[in-house]
Amino acid sequence: MHQEADIIFVGGGTAGMCSELIRPYDSKISSLACVAAGRLAASNPGLEILVVEQGSDNFKDPSVTTPALYLTHADPESKNTIHWKGTKSDAANGRETGTTSGGILGGGSSINFMMYAQPAASDFDDWNTIGWSAKDLIPLFQKAIGFSFNCHKKLTMNISYSDYFAKVAQEYLGVCATMGIPPADDLMDFQTGHGSGRLAKYIHPVTGQRQDAAHLFIHTQSHNKSLRVMTKALVTRVLFEGTKAIGVEITMNKNQDPNADQTSQRIYARKLVVISSGAISTALVLQRSGVGDATLLTKLGIDVVVNLPSVGSEYQDHGMCLFPFYVPKDTETCDSILTPEPGYMEAAQTQFKGGKGFLTSNFSDAGSKIRPTPDELKELGPAFNQYWKERFESAPDKPAVIQVIFNGFFGPPFLVPEGLRLILCTNFLGYPMSRGHVCISSADPYAPPNFRSGLIEEQADVEFDSSVDHFLREVVRRMPSYRGEPASLHPKFPEGSVAGCVRLDEPSSKEQDNLVYTPEDDKVLEDFIRQSAEATPHSVGTVRMAPKAKGGCVDDRLNTTNVLTKSTDLSILPGSIGANSYSTALMVGEKAAILIAEDLRLNLP
Repeated sequence: MHQEADIIFVGGGTAGMCSELIRPYDSKISSLACVAAGRLAASNPGLEILVVEQGSDNFKDPSVTTPALYLTHADPESKNTIHWKGTKSDAANGRETGTTSGGILGGGSSINFMMYAQPAASDFDDWNTIGWSAKDLIPLFQKAIGFSFNCHKKLTMNISYSDYFAKVAQEYLGVCATMGIPPADDLMDFQTGHGSGRLAKYIHPVTGQRQDAAHLFIHTQSHNKSLRVMTKALVTRVLFEGTKAIGVEITMNKNQDPNADQTSQRIYARKLVVISSGAISTALVLQRSGVGDATLLTKLGIDVVVNLPSVGSEYQDHGMCLFPFYVPKDTETCDSILTPEPGYMEAAQTQFKGGKGFLTSNFSDAGSKIRPTPDELKELGPAFNQYWKERFESAPDKPAVIQVIFNGFFGPPFLVPEGLRLILCTNFLGYPMSRGHVCISSADPYAPPNFRSGLIEEQADVEFDSSVDHFLREVVRRMPSYRGEPASLHPKFPEGSVAGCVRLDEPSSKEQDNLVYTPEDDKVLEDFIRQSAEATPHSVGTVRMAPKAKGGCVDDRLNTTNVLTKSTDLSILPGSIGANSYSTALMVGEKAAILIAEDLRLNLP
């Protein structure tokens, strides 16, 4: 079968999306692909765009559009999520620290926590790349989101606090204000590096539905016959003529349909191939296509197009530890949905039809950005203090840690005792030092990659994580709903330690001394971090935008080094950002649309 398109997007996630669905097929498209493809298609009606997505179509899927049902995607059996198995790590006590990514149209925007979070302005200036400064990029965030810009309303995001504001979230903010974390007028203003506030979400203020990139940038263009999406179609490799990408080779994805025909098909691009498969898959597609470490590719029998060893290196993720705490039985938490009382879901569904109620929530209504005080820095080890001087000291907009409270517990119900409920609190480091890598193990696209997350491999990350875990516990201990900690899910402090877990029948006093941790306690906490830290997952950096001599893979116009193709997703970020990654994925999609339009002389308002 011989097919053609002007532009082919490999992956259907946030940054590169398009529109008319080819229903007989099915594939994986990142949210970045949604934005770029959607923008270009809307402004160039005759331009034939094809998005190849390895997952299924998300159109009006209740598990996608209903915010509270995002927890269903955490199921290991969910076909909407790709589970990447990591190698065993000594830093993580021998555990396999993997991660996940979106395996459905819209990519991560269809399954994520819907957090509206903006990075620090200095994050972009740190990249030191023409056209990618804060001055250049902040307007693109605003364009994607629709703030103060006269954008086409069908192609902008909608953000709200949702219809629900949990009591425990309100308590958390009240305590933060008394403990040196002041309320911020706008926690996501690109400037605030230290403060607390209510968290907005990518949830529509009227309908209460998730605002994913596919529904906003692709499905709104169902009338556009030049915009096509193939779902459940796996790109085995990009086709090259010399160093110019001329098309893709695909097969139907047997992970989505075990009976899928595995006959290879080729689709050719008249103008451009854009790889937008996410921070892990983009690196793997490039490597299977002959762009990567020549030694590895030759060993695997892959013809080398360009020797680019940096492809797949510099993998970064924030990483996090989750801490559960007891709250009273009458606290409304996500237990109401995970283990509902008779009639609860029916009533909740009725409310949701009007854009109201608990189903419009992502169970995360409050959080904070935190920078350590001078006194706290003195208590931290030399590894973190050196990193502080290099990365944070001259950049007050950078949070050292992001803290979030979740109104519920995502673990097995049997861990929750009768008469109580559990909430979760987490810290994730804004700019961890640890790095990992990913590379193919075979030319077979179904073969699992060699993936090392690098989670908590650097001592500085562990030192600071321990410190902020102390602080998190002090905040929660002062919340009126606090009733203690489940010992089985917290560090096993020595018997008699004041840091040991407690169980209370009544609220504790806000006026209390901080817990004093002994060196032995801190060793126990460090071991707990190494045993329980996991992916956020906010994967970036595997196809970095930087000069080749500095380990880069793409230039400032997103062209892959020495190859005529573009990469447009979070893999291109030169470094970690101090925020959840969805907003940044939208920005990269907007930037990619501009660069593609300029290169191909297309229309773009």
